[in-house]
Amino acid sequence: MASYWPRICVVFLLGMFVGSSSGQFPVSPNIIVFMVDDMGWNDVGFHESNEIPTPNIDALAYNGIILNRHYVLPSCTPARAAFFTGLYPIRMGLQGNSLKGSEPRGLPLNVRILPDYLRELGYSTRLVGKWHLGFPTPQFTPQERGFDSFLGFYNDHISQYKYYYRDGNMSGFDLQRGDGPAHDIHEEYVTRVFTEEAIKIIHRHDSKRPLYLQINHLGFHAPLEPPHDGDLGGYRYHNFSYLHGERRKYAMMISEIDTSLGSIVSALGERALLNDSIIVFLSDNGAPTGGTEGNAGSNWPLRGGKYSLYEGGVRGVAAVWSPRIKKMAQVSSNLIHITDWLPTLYRAAGGNVSDLGVIDGVDQWDYFSQDKEAPRQSLLINIDELRKTEAAIYRRYKLIRGHTDERSNDYYFGSSGKDVNVPAYDYNLVHSSAVGSAIHSHLGHPVAPQSYMSKLREQARVSKCMDIKLFWNNGTHPCRNETECLFDIFSDPCEMTNIARSHPKIVRELNAILEKYGNMLTKQPNMPENWSADPRKHNSTWVPWLHPNLYETRYGYNGSAAVVVSSLGIFAHIGMVFLVVGLRAFL
Repeated sequence: MASYWPRICVVFLLGMFVGSSSGQFPVSPNIIVFMVDDMGWNDVGFHESNEIPTPNIDALAYNGIILNRHYVLPSCTPARAAFFTGLYPIRMGLQGNSLKGSEPRGLPLNVRILPDYLRELGYSTRLVGKWHLGFPTPQFTPQERGFDSFLGFYNDHISQYKYYYRDGNMSGFDLQRGDGPAHDIHEEYVTRVFTEEAIKIIHRHDSKRPLYLQINHLGFHAPLEPPHDGDLGGYRYHNFSYLHGERRKYAMMISEIDTSLGSIVSALGERALLNDSIIVFLSDNGAPTGGTEGNAGSNWPLRGGKYSLYEGGVRGVAAVWSPRIKKMAQVSSNLIHITDWLPTLYRAAGGNVSDLGVIDGVDQWDYFSQDKEAPRQSLLINIDELRKTEAAIYRRYKLIRGHTDERSNDYYFGSSGKDVNVPAYDYNLVHSSAVGSAIHSHLGHPVAPQSYMSKLREQARVSKCMDIKLFWNNGTHPCRNETECLFDIFSDPCEMTNIARSHPKIVRELNAILEKYGNMLTKQPNMPENWSADPRKHNSTWVPWLHPNLYETRYGYNGSAAVVVSSLGIFAHIGMVFLVVGLRAFL
Protein backbone atom coordinates (compact mmCIF):
# COMPACT_ATOMS: atom_id res chain seq x y z
CA MET A 1 0.00 0.00 0.00
CA ALA A 2 2.95 2.32 0.71
CA SER A 3 4.04 2.18 -2.94
CA TYR A 4 0.52 2.58 -4.32
CA TRP A 5 -0.20 6.15 -3.29
CA PRO A 6 2.93 7.70 -4.82
CA ARG A 7 1.95 6.21 -8.19
CA ILE A 8 -1.59 7.53 -7.80
CA CYS A 9 -0.23 10.99 -6.96
CA VAL A 10 1.98 11.01 -10.05
CA VAL A 11 -0.93 10.01 -12.30
CA PHE A 12 -3.17 12.59 -10.62
CA LEU A 13 -0.65 15.38 -11.04
CA LEU A 14 -0.15 14.47 -14.68
CA GLY A 15 -3.91 14.62 -15.11
CA MET A 16 -3.96 18.08 -13.61
CA PHE A 17 -1.32 19.62 -15.81
CA VAL A 18 -1.75 17.77 -19.11
CA GLY A 19 -4.42 19.84 -20.77
CA SER A 20 -7.42 19.15 -22.91
CA SER A 21 -6.98 20.78 -26.28
CA SER A 22 -10.05 21.72 -28.25
CA GLY A 23 -9.10 19.15 -30.86
CA GLN A 24 -9.78 16.36 -28.39
CA PHE A 25 -13.41 17.42 -28.14
CA PRO A 26 -14.88 17.83 -31.62
CA VAL A 27 -18.48 18.20 -30.42
CA SER A 28 -20.22 20.55 -28.01
CA PRO A 29 -20.01 19.52 -24.35
CA ASN A 30 -22.94 18.64 -22.15
CA ILE A 31 -23.53 21.44 -19.65
CA ILE A 32 -24.99 20.75 -16.23
CA VAL A 33 -25.65 23.65 -13.87
CA PHE A 34 -26.39 22.78 -10.26
CA MET A 35 -27.65 25.93 -8.52
CA VAL A 36 -28.57 25.85 -4.84
CA ASP A 37 -30.57 28.38 -2.85
CA ASP A 38 -29.20 30.42 0.08
CA MET A 39 -26.12 28.29 0.82
CA GLY A 40 -23.62 29.64 3.33
CA TRP A 41 -19.90 30.01 2.69
CA ASN A 42 -19.09 27.80 5.69
CA ASP A 43 -21.49 25.02 4.72
CA VAL A 44 -19.23 23.02 2.40
CA GLY A 45 -16.27 20.89 3.40
CA PHE A 46 -13.90 22.31 0.79
CA HIS A 47 -13.96 25.66 2.61
CA GLU A 48 -12.35 23.83 5.53
CA SER A 49 -15.57 23.35 7.46
CA ASN A 50 -16.04 20.04 9.28
CA GLU A 51 -19.51 20.72 10.62
CA ILE A 52 -21.61 19.41 7.71
CA PRO A 53 -20.08 16.69 5.50
CA THR A 54 -20.50 17.41 1.76
CA PRO A 55 -18.43 14.63 0.17
CA ASN A 56 -19.98 14.82 -3.32
CA ILE A 57 -19.75 18.60 -3.58
CA ASP A 58 -16.19 18.42 -2.27
CA ALA A 59 -15.17 15.69 -4.73
CA LEU A 60 -16.43 17.80 -7.64
CA ALA A 61 -14.58 20.86 -6.34
CA TYR A 62 -11.28 19.11 -5.55
CA ASN A 63 -11.14 17.59 -9.03
CA GLY A 64 -12.07 20.82 -10.80
CA ILE A 65 -11.56 24.48 -9.90
CA ILE A 66 -12.70 25.95 -6.59
CA LEU A 67 -13.87 29.48 -7.42
CA ASN A 68 -12.94 31.36 -4.27
CA ARG A 69 -13.87 34.84 -5.53
CA HIS A 70 -17.12 34.06 -7.30
CA TYR A 71 -19.48 37.00 -6.82
CA VAL A 72 -23.25 36.87 -7.06
CA LEU A 73 -26.14 39.21 -6.24
CA PRO A 74 -27.52 39.61 -2.71
CA SER A 75 -30.85 37.86 -3.35
CA CYS A 76 -32.58 35.31 -5.56
CA THR A 77 -34.21 37.08 -8.52
CA PRO A 78 -31.31 39.45 -9.25
CA ALA A 79 -28.80 36.58 -9.12
CA ARG A 80 -30.81 34.34 -11.44
CA ALA A 81 -31.45 37.20 -13.87
CA ALA A 82 -27.72 37.92 -13.99
CA PHE A 83 -26.86 34.25 -14.56
CA PHE A 84 -29.27 33.75 -17.45
CA THR A 85 -28.71 37.08 -19.24
CA GLY A 86 -25.06 38.00 -18.65
CA LEU A 87 -26.35 41.44 -17.64
CA TYR A 88 -26.18 43.29 -14.37
CA PRO A 89 -29.76 43.46 -13.01
CA ILE A 90 -29.56 47.27 -12.97
CA ARG A 91 -30.03 47.15 -16.74
CA MET A 92 -33.40 45.42 -16.32
CA GLY A 93 -34.86 47.04 -13.20
CA LEU A 94 -34.36 43.78 -11.28
CA GLN A 95 -31.70 44.94 -8.82
CA GLY A 96 -33.95 45.16 -5.76
CA ASN A 97 -36.24 42.77 -3.93
CA SER A 98 -36.84 39.30 -5.28
CA LEU A 99 -40.11 38.96 -7.19
CA LYS A 100 -43.31 38.06 -5.40
CA GLY A 101 -45.88 35.76 -6.92
CA SER A 102 -48.43 38.52 -7.39
CA GLU A 103 -46.12 41.04 -9.07
CA PRO A 104 -47.06 41.73 -12.69
CA ARG A 105 -43.49 41.73 -13.99
CA GLY A 106 -40.59 39.46 -14.73
CA LEU A 107 -37.37 39.11 -16.69
CA PRO A 108 -37.96 41.51 -19.63
CA LEU A 109 -39.16 39.68 -22.72
CA ASN A 110 -36.75 41.51 -25.02
CA VAL A 111 -33.77 39.94 -23.23
CA ARG A 112 -32.60 36.56 -24.51
CA ILE A 113 -31.28 34.06 -22.01
CA LEU A 114 -28.74 31.23 -22.00
CA PRO A 115 -30.98 28.25 -22.93
CA ASP A 116 -32.37 30.17 -25.90
CA TYR A 117 -28.85 30.75 -27.22
CA LEU A 118 -27.84 27.14 -26.57
CA ARG A 119 -30.91 25.75 -28.29
CA GLU A 120 -29.79 27.56 -31.45
CA LEU A 121 -26.55 25.56 -31.20
CA GLY A 122 -28.49 22.29 -31.18
CA TYR A 123 -28.78 21.75 -27.44
CA SER A 124 -31.60 19.98 -25.66
CA THR A 125 -32.45 22.42 -22.85
CA ARG A 126 -34.02 21.32 -19.57
CA LEU A 127 -34.85 23.16 -16.36
CA VAL A 128 -35.64 21.41 -13.09
CA GLY A 129 -36.47 23.39 -9.95
CA LYS A 130 -36.78 27.07 -9.18
CA TRP A 131 -37.60 29.75 -11.78
CA HIS A 132 -38.36 32.94 -9.79
CA LEU A 133 -38.11 35.28 -12.79
CA GLY A 134 -41.79 36.14 -13.11
CA PHE A 135 -44.87 34.54 -14.65
CA PRO A 136 -47.64 37.15 -15.13
CA THR A 137 -48.31 35.79 -18.64
CA PRO A 138 -47.25 32.51 -20.27
CA GLN A 139 -44.60 34.39 -22.29
CA PHE A 140 -42.55 34.87 -19.10
CA THR A 141 -42.39 31.17 -18.18
CA PRO A 142 -39.42 28.83 -18.79
CA GLN A 143 -40.68 26.98 -21.86
CA GLU A 144 -41.29 30.31 -23.58
CA ARG A 145 -37.76 31.50 -22.72
CA GLY A 146 -35.70 28.72 -24.29
CA PHE A 147 -36.24 25.58 -22.24
CA ASP A 148 -37.58 22.44 -23.93
CA SER A 149 -39.01 21.18 -20.65
CA PHE A 150 -39.64 22.38 -17.11
CA LEU A 151 -40.50 20.71 -13.83
CA GLY A 152 -40.30 23.09 -10.91
CA PHE A 153 -41.90 26.10 -9.28
CA TYR A 154 -42.39 29.71 -10.31
CA ASN A 155 -42.02 31.44 -6.96
CA ASP A 156 -39.44 32.13 -4.27
CA HIS A 157 -39.92 28.84 -2.45
CA ILE A 158 -42.48 26.12 -1.79
CA SER A 159 -43.16 23.74 1.07
CA GLN A 160 -41.10 20.58 0.69
CA TYR A 161 -44.00 18.11 0.78
CA LYS A 162 -47.16 20.06 -0.05
CA TYR A 163 -45.62 22.34 -2.75
CA TYR A 164 -47.48 25.43 -1.53
CA TYR A 165 -46.28 29.04 -1.68
CA ARG A 166 -47.71 31.95 0.32
CA ASP A 167 -47.48 35.58 -0.76
CA GLY A 168 -49.14 37.64 1.95
CA ASN A 169 -52.81 36.63 1.94
CA MET A 170 -52.46 34.62 -1.26
CA SER A 171 -51.54 30.96 -1.05
CA GLY A 172 -51.64 28.10 -3.50
CA PHE A 173 -50.05 25.07 -5.12
CA ASP A 174 -46.88 25.77 -7.11
CA LEU A 175 -45.33 22.70 -8.66
CA GLN A 176 -45.40 22.99 -12.44
CA ARG A 177 -44.72 20.58 -15.28
CA GLY A 178 -44.41 22.32 -18.64
CA ASP A 179 -47.17 24.91 -18.76
CA GLY A 180 -49.50 23.37 -16.19
CA PRO A 181 -49.65 22.22 -12.56
CA ALA A 182 -47.97 18.90 -11.70
CA HIS A 183 -50.89 17.52 -9.70
CA ASP A 184 -49.71 13.98 -10.40
CA ILE A 185 -46.91 14.35 -7.81
CA HIS A 186 -48.05 13.81 -4.23
CA GLU A 187 -46.15 14.55 -1.01
CA GLU A 188 -42.75 13.35 -2.15
CA TYR A 189 -39.82 15.32 -0.76
CA VAL A 190 -39.23 17.99 -3.38
CA THR A 191 -35.42 17.66 -3.45
CA ARG A 192 -35.92 14.02 -4.40
CA VAL A 193 -38.60 14.94 -6.93
CA PHE A 194 -36.13 17.19 -8.72
CA THR A 195 -33.30 14.66 -8.47
CA GLU A 196 -35.46 11.90 -9.95
CA GLU A 197 -36.56 14.19 -12.77
CA ALA A 198 -32.96 15.11 -13.60
CA ILE A 199 -31.97 11.45 -13.69
CA LYS A 200 -34.91 10.61 -15.97
CA ILE A 201 -33.84 13.41 -18.33
CA ILE A 202 -30.28 12.05 -18.41
CA HIS A 203 -31.39 8.45 -19.07
CA ARG A 204 -33.82 9.49 -21.82
CA HIS A 205 -31.49 11.98 -23.48
CA ASP A 206 -30.53 11.45 -27.13
CA SER A 207 -26.74 11.44 -26.87
CA LYS A 208 -26.46 12.64 -30.47
CA ARG A 209 -27.41 16.08 -29.16
CA PRO A 210 -25.59 18.02 -26.43
CA LEU A 211 -27.54 18.43 -23.20
CA TYR A 212 -28.05 21.60 -21.19
CA LEU A 213 -29.55 20.60 -17.84
CA GLN A 214 -30.04 23.11 -15.06
CA ILE A 215 -31.10 21.92 -11.61
CA ASN A 216 -32.19 24.83 -9.40
CA HIS A 217 -32.71 23.15 -6.05
CA LEU A 218 -34.92 24.66 -3.36
CA GLY A 219 -32.75 22.74 -0.90
CA PHE A 220 -32.44 24.62 2.36
CA HIS A 221 -34.42 27.81 1.78
CA ALA A 222 -36.35 28.86 4.87
CA PRO A 223 -38.63 27.71 6.41
CA LEU A 224 -36.57 24.60 7.08
CA GLU A 225 -38.30 21.28 6.45
CA PRO A 226 -35.98 18.27 6.51
CA PRO A 227 -37.08 14.87 5.19
CA HIS A 228 -39.41 12.88 7.41
CA ASP A 229 -37.11 9.87 7.37
CA GLY A 230 -34.55 11.69 9.50
CA ASP A 231 -34.56 11.04 13.26
CA LEU A 232 -33.62 12.86 16.44
CA GLY A 233 -30.20 11.22 16.57
CA GLY A 234 -29.08 12.25 13.14
CA TYR A 235 -29.78 11.36 9.56
CA ARG A 236 -29.66 8.41 7.21
CA TYR A 237 -26.45 9.65 5.58
CA HIS A 238 -24.58 11.22 8.50
CA ASN A 239 -24.85 11.42 12.24
CA PHE A 240 -25.67 15.01 13.18
CA SER A 241 -26.12 14.36 16.92
CA TYR A 242 -23.56 17.09 17.64
CA LEU A 243 -25.87 19.71 16.11
CA HIS A 244 -29.10 21.05 17.54
CA GLY A 245 -32.31 22.80 16.53
CA GLU A 246 -32.45 24.59 13.21
CA ARG A 247 -28.78 23.95 12.46
CA ARG A 248 -29.40 20.22 12.56
CA LYS A 249 -32.36 20.58 10.21
CA TYR A 250 -30.22 22.64 7.87
CA ALA A 251 -27.48 19.99 7.94
CA MET A 252 -29.96 17.27 7.01
CA MET A 253 -31.16 19.33 4.06
CA ILE A 254 -27.58 20.03 2.92
CA SER A 255 -26.98 16.29 3.00
CA GLU A 256 -29.96 15.76 0.69
CA ILE A 257 -28.52 18.25 -1.80
CA ASP A 258 -25.10 16.62 -1.62
CA THR A 259 -26.65 13.22 -2.28
CA SER A 260 -28.61 14.69 -5.19
CA LEU A 261 -25.42 15.89 -6.85
CA GLY A 262 -23.88 12.45 -6.41
CA SER A 263 -26.88 10.71 -7.97
CA ILE A 264 -26.96 13.06 -10.95
CA VAL A 265 -23.23 12.78 -11.66
CA SER A 266 -23.51 8.97 -11.38
CA ALA A 267 -26.33 9.01 -13.94
CA LEU A 268 -24.18 11.07 -16.30
CA GLY A 269 -21.43 8.48 -15.94
CA GLU A 270 -23.80 5.58 -16.61
CA ARG A 271 -24.92 7.22 -19.86
CA ALA A 272 -21.31 7.96 -20.92
CA LEU A 273 -22.13 11.69 -20.84
CA LEU A 274 -19.60 12.51 -18.15
CA ASN A 275 -16.59 12.14 -20.44
CA ASP A 276 -17.45 15.44 -22.13
CA SER A 277 -19.44 17.54 -19.69
CA ILE A 278 -19.06 20.83 -17.89
CA ILE A 279 -20.56 20.82 -14.40
CA VAL A 280 -21.05 24.11 -12.56
CA PHE A 281 -21.99 24.16 -8.88
CA LEU A 282 -23.00 27.51 -7.36
CA SER A 283 -25.19 29.21 -4.79
CA ASP A 284 -27.37 32.14 -5.86
CA ASN A 285 -26.41 34.23 -2.78
CA GLY A 286 -25.10 33.83 0.74
CA ALA A 287 -27.09 32.34 3.58
CA PRO A 288 -29.59 34.49 5.49
CA THR A 289 -27.99 33.76 8.84
CA GLY A 290 -30.54 35.59 11.00
CA GLY A 291 -33.89 37.34 11.03
CA THR A 292 -37.31 36.04 10.07
CA GLU A 293 -35.96 34.54 6.83
CA GLY A 294 -32.94 32.94 8.49
CA ASN A 295 -32.14 29.36 7.50
CA ALA A 296 -29.40 28.54 10.08
CA GLY A 297 -26.77 28.64 7.33
CA SER A 298 -23.31 29.99 8.06
CA ASN A 299 -21.16 32.46 6.14
CA TRP A 300 -18.39 32.31 8.76
CA PRO A 301 -16.07 34.13 8.84
CA LEU A 302 -17.43 36.40 6.11
CA ARG A 303 -19.40 39.41 7.21
CA GLY A 304 -23.12 39.75 6.48
CA GLY A 305 -25.58 37.53 4.69
CA LYS A 306 -28.35 37.47 2.12
CA TYR A 307 -29.53 40.99 1.14
CA SER A 308 -26.15 42.39 2.18
CA LEU A 309 -23.42 43.84 -0.04
CA TYR A 310 -20.83 42.47 2.37
CA GLU A 311 -18.90 39.33 1.43
CA GLY A 312 -21.23 36.97 3.26
CA GLY A 313 -24.09 38.04 1.01
CA VAL A 314 -22.38 38.21 -2.37
CA ARG A 315 -19.29 35.99 -2.30
CA GLY A 316 -20.88 32.71 -3.22
CA VAL A 317 -19.94 29.06 -2.97
CA ALA A 318 -18.91 27.89 -6.46
CA ALA A 319 -16.85 25.32 -8.35
CA VAL A 320 -16.55 24.10 -11.93
CA TRP A 321 -15.46 20.68 -13.21
CA SER A 322 -14.86 19.35 -16.70
CA PRO A 323 -12.43 17.09 -18.58
CA ARG A 324 -11.89 20.17 -20.77
CA ILE A 325 -10.26 22.08 -17.92
CA LYS A 326 -6.52 22.24 -18.47
CA LYS A 327 -5.35 22.65 -14.89
CA MET A 328 -7.59 20.67 -12.59
CA ALA A 329 -7.48 20.55 -8.80
CA GLN A 330 -6.82 24.19 -8.05
CA VAL A 331 -8.20 27.08 -6.03
CA SER A 332 -8.81 30.20 -8.09
CA SER A 333 -8.66 33.61 -6.43
CA ASN A 334 -9.44 35.41 -9.67
CA LEU A 335 -12.54 37.58 -9.95
CA ILE A 336 -15.50 35.77 -11.46
CA HIS A 337 -19.04 37.11 -11.58
CA ILE A 338 -22.30 35.26 -12.02
CA THR A 339 -22.88 37.20 -15.28
CA ASP A 340 -19.79 35.50 -16.71
CA TRP A 341 -21.51 32.14 -17.10
CA LEU A 342 -23.55 33.19 -20.15
CA PRO A 343 -20.54 34.07 -22.37
CA THR A 344 -18.34 31.37 -20.83
CA LEU A 345 -20.75 28.49 -21.38
CA TYR A 346 -21.89 29.82 -24.75
CA ARG A 347 -18.26 29.97 -25.91
CA ALA A 348 -17.57 26.48 -24.55
CA ALA A 349 -20.60 25.25 -26.49
CA GLY A 350 -19.12 26.54 -29.74
CA GLY A 351 -20.86 29.91 -29.92
CA ASN A 352 -19.32 33.22 -30.90
CA VAL A 353 -19.45 35.58 -27.92
CA SER A 354 -19.80 38.58 -30.22
CA ASP A 355 -23.28 37.25 -31.08
CA LEU A 356 -24.37 38.09 -27.52
CA GLY A 357 -24.13 41.85 -28.07
CA VAL A 358 -23.22 44.25 -25.27
CA ILE A 359 -23.26 42.33 -21.99
CA ASP A 360 -21.59 42.68 -18.61
CA GLY A 361 -20.43 39.07 -18.38
CA VAL A 362 -16.85 38.23 -19.32
CA ASP A 363 -15.87 35.07 -21.20
CA GLN A 364 -13.77 32.99 -18.78
CA TRP A 365 -13.45 29.92 -20.99
CA ASP A 366 -9.80 30.41 -22.02
CA TYR A 367 -8.90 30.84 -18.37
CA PHE A 368 -10.69 27.61 -17.45
CA SER A 369 -9.77 25.46 -20.44
CA GLN A 370 -6.29 26.74 -21.32
CA ASP A 371 -5.15 28.24 -18.00
CA LYS A 372 -4.64 31.63 -19.63
CA GLU A 373 -4.63 34.94 -17.78
CA ALA A 374 -7.86 35.73 -15.95
CA PRO A 375 -9.81 38.31 -17.96
CA ARG A 376 -11.76 40.15 -15.25
CA GLN A 377 -10.29 42.92 -13.08
CA SER A 378 -13.42 44.66 -11.81
CA LEU A 379 -17.12 44.12 -11.27
CA LEU A 380 -20.25 45.80 -10.07
CA ILE A 381 -21.83 44.12 -7.07
CA ASN A 382 -25.08 46.06 -7.22
CA ILE A 383 -26.75 49.46 -7.19
CA ASP A 384 -30.12 49.67 -5.45
CA GLU A 385 -31.52 53.15 -5.93
CA LEU A 386 -34.43 52.53 -3.52
CA ARG A 387 -32.29 51.33 -0.60
CA LYS A 388 -29.57 53.78 -1.63
CA THR A 389 -26.85 51.15 -1.45
CA GLU A 390 -24.17 50.26 -3.98
CA ALA A 391 -20.86 48.44 -4.19
CA ALA A 392 -18.12 47.66 -6.68
CA ILE A 393 -14.77 45.85 -6.74
CA TYR A 394 -11.52 46.58 -8.52
CA ARG A 395 -8.85 43.93 -8.02
CA ARG A 396 -8.26 43.81 -4.25
CA TYR A 397 -10.37 46.83 -3.30
CA LYS A 398 -14.08 46.91 -2.56
CA LEU A 399 -16.17 50.03 -1.99
CA ILE A 400 -19.59 49.96 -0.31
CA ARG A 401 -21.78 53.05 -0.17
CA GLY A 402 -25.01 53.55 1.76
CA HIS A 403 -26.52 52.00 4.86
CA THR A 404 -26.99 48.26 4.80
CA ASP A 405 -30.48 46.73 4.84
CA GLU A 406 -31.34 45.67 8.40
CA ARG A 407 -32.30 42.20 7.15
CA SER A 408 -28.72 41.54 6.13
CA ASN A 409 -27.40 41.25 9.70
CA ASP A 410 -24.10 42.72 8.60
CA TYR A 411 -22.42 41.72 11.88
CA TYR A 412 -23.73 38.17 12.10
CA PHE A 413 -22.05 35.20 10.49
CA GLY A 414 -23.68 31.99 11.65
CA SER A 415 -21.99 28.98 13.17
CA SER A 416 -18.20 28.86 13.07
CA GLY A 417 -18.28 25.10 13.57
CA LYS A 418 -15.77 25.57 16.34
CA ASP A 419 -18.26 25.79 19.19
CA VAL A 420 -19.35 22.16 18.99
CA ASN A 421 -17.49 18.87 19.09
CA VAL A 422 -17.60 18.15 15.37
CA PRO A 423 -15.97 15.03 13.92
CA ALA A 424 -12.75 15.23 11.96
CA TYR A 425 -12.95 15.76 8.21
CA ASP A 426 -13.33 12.38 6.49
CA TYR A 427 -11.24 12.25 3.32
CA ASN A 428 -12.24 8.63 2.74
CA LEU A 429 -15.86 9.76 2.50
CA VAL A 430 -14.88 12.05 -0.38
CA HIS A 431 -12.93 9.25 -2.09
CA SER A 432 -15.87 6.85 -1.85
CA SER A 433 -18.54 9.43 -2.73
CA ALA A 434 -20.72 8.94 -5.79
CA VAL A 435 -19.04 11.86 -7.55
CA GLY A 436 -15.54 10.63 -6.73
CA SER A 437 -16.41 7.10 -7.83
CA ALA A 438 -17.99 8.30 -11.08
CA ILE A 439 -14.98 10.43 -12.00
CA HIS A 440 -12.68 7.51 -11.32
CA SER A 441 -14.67 4.64 -12.81
CA HIS A 442 -16.13 6.32 -15.90
CA LEU A 443 -13.22 8.58 -16.85
CA GLY A 444 -10.30 6.73 -15.33
CA HIS A 445 -9.26 9.88 -13.47
CA PRO A 446 -7.75 9.22 -10.04
CA VAL A 447 -9.60 11.04 -7.29
CA ALA A 448 -7.48 13.73 -5.63
CA PRO A 449 -5.29 12.11 -2.95
CA GLN A 450 -5.72 13.17 0.66
CA SER A 451 -2.56 15.26 0.70
CA TYR A 452 -3.80 17.29 -2.23
CA MET A 453 -7.30 17.68 -0.84
CA SER A 454 -5.82 18.93 2.41
CA LYS A 455 -3.74 21.47 0.51
CA LEU A 456 -6.77 22.68 -1.45
CA ARG A 457 -8.86 23.02 1.71
CA GLU A 458 -6.17 25.17 3.26
CA GLN A 459 -5.93 27.35 0.15
CA ALA A 460 -9.71 27.81 0.02
CA ARG A 461 -10.00 28.84 3.67
CA VAL A 462 -10.62 32.51 4.39
CA SER A 463 -7.83 33.40 6.80
CA LYS A 464 -6.48 36.47 8.59
CA CYS A 465 -9.65 37.07 10.57
CA MET A 466 -10.47 33.94 12.54
CA ASP A 467 -10.76 35.92 15.81
CA ILE A 468 -13.53 37.97 14.25
CA LYS A 469 -16.36 36.99 16.60
CA LEU A 470 -14.37 38.21 19.60
CA PHE A 471 -13.71 41.43 17.67
CA TRP A 472 -17.44 41.96 17.11
CA ASN A 473 -18.47 40.91 20.58
CA ASN A 474 -16.31 43.71 21.94
CA GLY A 475 -18.77 46.13 20.37
CA THR A 476 -16.71 47.17 17.35
CA HIS A 477 -18.94 47.22 14.29
CA PRO A 478 -16.93 48.88 11.50
CA CYS A 479 -18.95 50.85 8.95
CA ARG A 480 -22.29 50.41 10.66
CA ASN A 481 -22.68 54.19 10.95
CA GLU A 482 -20.66 55.22 7.93
CA THR A 483 -21.98 55.65 4.41
CA GLU A 484 -18.76 54.99 2.50
CA CYS A 485 -16.47 52.07 3.30
CA LEU A 486 -13.39 50.82 1.47
CA PHE A 487 -11.93 47.39 2.20
CA ASP A 488 -8.82 45.59 1.04
CA ILE A 489 -10.36 42.16 0.48
CA PHE A 490 -6.97 40.44 0.17
CA SER A 491 -5.66 41.51 3.58
CA ASP A 492 -9.08 42.03 5.18
CA PRO A 493 -11.55 39.50 3.68
CA CYS A 494 -13.85 39.85 6.69
CA GLU A 495 -14.29 43.60 6.14
CA MET A 496 -13.20 44.66 9.60
CA THR A 497 -11.27 47.83 8.75
CA ASN A 498 -12.51 50.80 6.72
CA ILE A 499 -9.51 52.26 4.88
CA ALA A 500 -11.45 54.93 2.94
CA ARG A 501 -9.81 57.88 4.70
CA SER A 502 -6.28 56.63 4.06
CA HIS A 503 -6.94 55.81 0.39
CA PRO A 504 -8.92 58.79 -0.99
CA LYS A 505 -7.70 58.37 -4.59
CA ILE A 506 -8.90 54.76 -4.73
CA VAL A 507 -12.25 55.83 -3.27
CA ARG A 508 -12.62 58.48 -5.96
CA GLU A 509 -11.81 56.02 -8.72
CA LEU A 510 -14.28 53.43 -7.44
CA ASN A 511 -16.91 56.12 -6.98
CA ALA A 512 -16.40 57.00 -10.64
CA ILE A 513 -17.01 53.36 -11.58
CA LEU A 514 -20.26 53.37 -9.59
CA GLU A 515 -21.31 56.62 -11.23
CA LYS A 516 -20.69 55.17 -14.69
CA TYR A 517 -22.79 52.10 -13.91
CA GLY A 518 -25.43 54.34 -12.37
CA ASN A 519 -25.89 55.93 -15.79
CA MET A 520 -26.91 52.50 -17.12
CA LEU A 521 -29.50 51.89 -14.40
CA THR A 522 -33.14 51.19 -15.17
CA LYS A 523 -35.20 52.16 -12.14
CA GLN A 524 -37.20 49.51 -10.35
CA PRO A 525 -40.84 49.78 -11.39
CA ASN A 526 -43.44 50.48 -8.75
CA MET A 527 -45.88 47.64 -9.38
CA PRO A 528 -48.16 46.74 -6.48
CA GLU A 529 -49.51 43.25 -6.10
CA ASN A 530 -52.16 42.22 -8.57
CA TRP A 531 -55.09 40.39 -7.03
CA SER A 532 -55.79 38.67 -10.33
CA ALA A 533 -52.89 36.42 -9.37
CA ASP A 534 -54.70 35.06 -6.30
CA PRO A 535 -54.62 31.24 -6.56
CA ARG A 536 -58.17 31.11 -5.19
CA LYS A 537 -59.22 32.38 -8.61
CA HIS A 538 -57.28 29.60 -10.35
CA ASN A 539 -58.20 26.36 -8.63
CA SER A 540 -55.91 27.17 -5.68
CA THR A 541 -52.88 27.10 -8.00
CA TRP A 542 -50.24 29.66 -8.96
CA VAL A 543 -50.48 30.14 -12.73
CA PRO A 544 -49.94 32.99 -15.22
CA TRP A 545 -52.94 35.22 -14.61
CA LEU A 546 -52.99 37.91 -17.30
CA HIS A 547 -53.76 37.69 -21.00
CA PRO A 548 -50.74 38.86 -23.04
CA ASN A 549 -52.73 41.59 -24.82
CA LEU A 550 -54.14 42.92 -21.56
CA TYR A 551 -50.69 42.81 -20.01
CA GLU A 552 -49.13 44.78 -22.84
CA THR A 553 -51.91 47.38 -22.66
CA ARG A 554 -51.47 47.87 -18.91
CA TYR A 555 -47.74 47.47 -18.41
CA GLY A 556 -46.01 47.61 -21.77
CA TYR A 557 -44.37 44.72 -23.57
CA ASN A 558 -41.82 43.96 -20.85
CA GLY A 559 -43.65 45.20 -17.81
CA SER A 560 -40.79 47.40 -16.67
CA ALA A 561 -39.99 49.80 -19.51
CA ALA A 562 -36.52 48.24 -19.41
CA VAL A 563 -34.15 49.28 -22.15
CA VAL A 564 -31.29 46.85 -21.87
CA VAL A 565 -28.68 48.80 -23.82
CA SER A 566 -29.69 52.37 -24.57
CA SER A 567 -27.43 54.76 -26.43
CA LEU A 568 -26.54 56.26 -23.06
CA GLY A 569 -25.68 52.78 -21.81
CA ILE A 570 -23.36 52.18 -24.75
CA PHE A 571 -21.46 55.41 -24.14
CA ALA A 572 -21.28 54.61 -20.44
CA HIS A 573 -19.94 51.16 -21.32
CA ILE A 574 -17.21 52.69 -23.50
CA GLY A 575 -16.40 55.17 -20.73
CA MET A 576 -16.17 52.27 -18.30
CA VAL A 577 -13.48 50.61 -20.41
CA PHE A 578 -11.34 53.76 -20.38
CA LEU A 579 -11.92 54.18 -16.64
CA VAL A 580 -10.79 50.64 -15.80
CA VAL A 581 -7.68 51.02 -17.99
CA GLY A 582 -6.84 54.25 -16.19
CA LEU A 583 -7.43 52.70 -12.77
CA ARG A 584 -5.24 49.72 -13.62
CA ALA A 585 -2.41 52.11 -14.56
CA PHE A 586 -2.96 54.08 -11.37
CA LEU A 587 -2.74 51.00 -9.14
